[in-house]
Amino acid sequence: MDQRDSIDRWLEEWSWADYDLALRPMVVSKRITRIARHLEKLATDTLGPLGLDPGEFDVLATLLRAGPPHELTPTGLNRSLMMSAGGLTKRLGRLEERELITRRLSPDDRRSLLVTLTDAGKSLAERAVTAHSKATADMVDRIGQHSREQLSGLLRTLLVTLEEADGALLDGGQHETGQRREEAAAGRGVD
Repeated sequence: MDQRDSIDRWLEEWSWADYDLALRPMVVSKRITRIARHLEKLATDTLGPLGLDPGEFDVLATLLRAGPPHELTPTGLNRSLMMSAGGLTKRLGRLEERELITRRLSPDDRRSLLVTLTDAGKSLAERAVTAHSKATADMVDRIGQHSREQLSGLLRTLLVTLEEADGALLDGGQHETGQRREEAAAGRGVD
């Protein structure tokens, strides 16, 4: 069965052009972008009834994923979430107001903060992760297990090359950005 999507129509619309455009690679990018929009809508629709937006969910899920005692430094959260320090501070403030997290000075380094899930935050994070996981599986499983694994492998390959080029591996923290390395070397890398 010859399946066509909106990106195929977009590609046809460029067929008249004599421009030297790299349309085939652009098609991949456009499909990834469209799928990302579907996933963002799915997250909003799934998390909204739980009183969370996708950004708040990302913070809670990252803390939950860290395992007991479900705490990380703001730098650890930033590595995983790829967001500005200011954006993270705002999210943490909203979550703290709702008593879903606490922030406290690290007992090991009084210059550093620890962000910790409260019991209420852990409970909400568990419900949200379960709901989001199910909704995502329902969406992605439409293509079948073999295709899903194949797609995951291809996207992993592309993501690894991008992360290596950036010099940063997300979530593992094995590589820091040049600015973070410079700040740490100068003794300014404070959470």
